[in-house]
Amino acid sequence: MELQGQVAIVTGGAQGIGGAIARRYAAAGARVIVADIDEDIAQENVMRILESGGEACFQRTDVSEESQVEALFQKTLDAYERLDILVNNAGIAHGPSATAHFLETSVDMWHRLLRIHLDGLFYCSQRAARLMIKQGDGGCIINMSSCGATQAHRQMVAYDTTKGGIEAATRAMALDLAPWQIRVNALVPGAIAVEGRSSIGKEGGDSSKGVVPLGRLGTPEDVAGAALFLASSDASYITGHMYFVDGGLASQLRLPALDAQPDPDLERRITGS
Repeated sequence: MELQGQVAIVTGGAQGIGGAIARRYAAAGARVIVADIDEDIAQENVMRILESGGEACFQRTDVSEESQVEALFQKTLDAYERLDILVNNAGIAHGPSATAHFLETSVDMWHRLLRIHLDGLFYCSQRAARLMIKQGDGGCIINMSSCGATQAHRQMVAYDTTKGGIEAATRAMALDLAPWQIRVNALVPGAIAVEGRSSIGKEGGDSSKGVVPLGRLGTPEDVAGAALFLASSDASYITGHMYFVDGGLASQLRLPALDAQPDPDLERRITGS
């Protein structure tokens, strides 16, 4: 029970990677606050934790809204009176709200991803750090990056930009918070199969297995195992780093070449010709 008695917030904790982290933390003895915008699925995950003998509660939270983040931290203090671990996992990566060619990326999409991935990280992390400093016994913040921070996806410019920002914030936060023994690290998942999709993006799907050195897609549980390590006392001398959970994906020279020819339909939409 590596996290016995500790309190953890997991944003985006309803399902996928966040859901697996919430369950793994609870199994390790932590009391978990599952923060998400999807109440039904989040409550299902809380019920799974409770039925397994763990302790958890739900708080509906849109991390891009500062007032909702404030309510999340108030709920945490009301329920458990402290905070030891924050996992900034909330985000969007798939579908029309997150994927578009650079030439067709809207201002709304750009700002939406900035608000969720960067504003949300700032709102949650600053409140968590201030609370941990007040408690006086350190703490742990884990941010969720992506291989897209350093190796770009096609048609995901806003997403990749924010993930690069998350890694820069992780390093800067780690330095500023080190005097209080608050450790800040980031997880960098590779091709993770989540709800039938691969987090490698539009280049993903089952074909992702062919470009992963370990020969399989990762699972949310793979990432949860790394998140447990970083939150545990075994990682007490680790801060400011990016931990890759990618089956070796980032270690190889390049992925197989894809068709990079101009898209005539896109060109017509952009030029009006």
